[in-house]
Amino acid sequence: MFRWSLMILCFASCHKTTLPKPIPSYPIQMDVAKAIDTPIFIEALGHVEPITSVHIYSRIEGELTGIYFNQGEEVKQGDLLFTIDPKPYEAALLEAQGVFEESLANLALAEEKVKRYQTLTKNDFYSQIDYETLQTNMAALKAQTEANRAQVEKAKINLSYCWVYAPIDGKTGILQIDYGNLIFVGSSSPLITLNQMTPIFVTFSIPEFELPKIQKALKNGPLKTVAAYDHFESDDLFQGVLYMLDNQVDPNTGMLKLRALFENANRELWPGQFIRNRLITNTIKNSVTIPFSAVQMTQTEPIVFVVKEDMTVEQRTVQLGQRNDQEVIVLRGVLAGEKIVTEGQMNLYTGSKVFVAEHR
Repeated sequence: MFRWSLMILCFASCHKTTLPKPIPSYPIQMDVAKAIDTPIFIEALGHVEPITSVHIYSRIEGELTGIYFNQGEEVKQGDLLFTIDPKPYEAALLEAQGVFEESLANLALAEEKVKRYQTLTKNDFYSQIDYETLQTNMAALKAQTEANRAQVEKAKINLSYCWVYAPIDGKTGILQIDYGNLIFVGSSSPLITLNQMTPIFVTFSIPEFELPKIQKALKNGPLKTVAAYDHFESDDLFQGVLYMLDNQVDPNTGMLKLRALFENANRELWPGQFIRNRLITNTIKNSVTIPFSAVQMTQTEPIVFVVKEDMTVEQRTVQLGQRNDQEVIVLRGVLAGEKIVTEGQMNLYTGSKVFVAEHR
């Protein structure tokens, strides 16, 4: 009996089957390649500049007797900003007018003398030399009268400078002088600075080799620009248009300066602020776009992993176009609608099985 049992055990052991090892499955995240219209652009760092910036100085000396705005508020062209004590300039105007009126009276007397002695001189009752002296005196008084008239006009102008008005619509800055102080002509500090806020410029520079691309694009019409504080994927995007190209390339840097115009209706852009700007030169219709995180850089070329219907992956070499923030254009290697691995590529190879892991 023991021998038969041993034979049965040996027979059973000889026919034991070995189960195949399960194929490993790797957790991934994936996305779908999309066909969208994608802008082609030149990106550069620029800074915001007001179209018009006016430093307000006084053209006369005197005591500051009035300030008619709050610092930082916007004013309209023609709004009264400051008053300077007008009393000294009113007195100067009265003095100039008195001198002018006196010269008018003297001139009238001189003209009357010339008129009266003209006939006497013709009839030899008055000497020619004395008559010419009267004419010379009249001409001198006429010139003096014109000079005095100019002094009156100058006094009027100086008096008008006692009221300082806003020359443009703009936003006021920090006040550089307080009420009651004495203002001097030729001061290095302005009373206030006005900056035009809308519309506004963004000035930036590009390498000179980009110039032909821009010139070609301009033949199809004005070029749009997009500006952002930092990253273009944020909601703080501003739409503008290319306003002008500088008339020369800087020979020292090889850079060309450009200006874009933004409406800035809500005053988000601020003079002096640095900002990123994209000049859109073209738009590619229905370009295949994938998340940039799907791209793996090898020593020779970029690759992506495409997820097939049976949840296995295929490694593909791709040709990339322009990157747009978190997206990149694929010129070759992926079709629109294909699923692309965006996370978990480290252990993958062609034919490896995958599953979509839940986000934690």
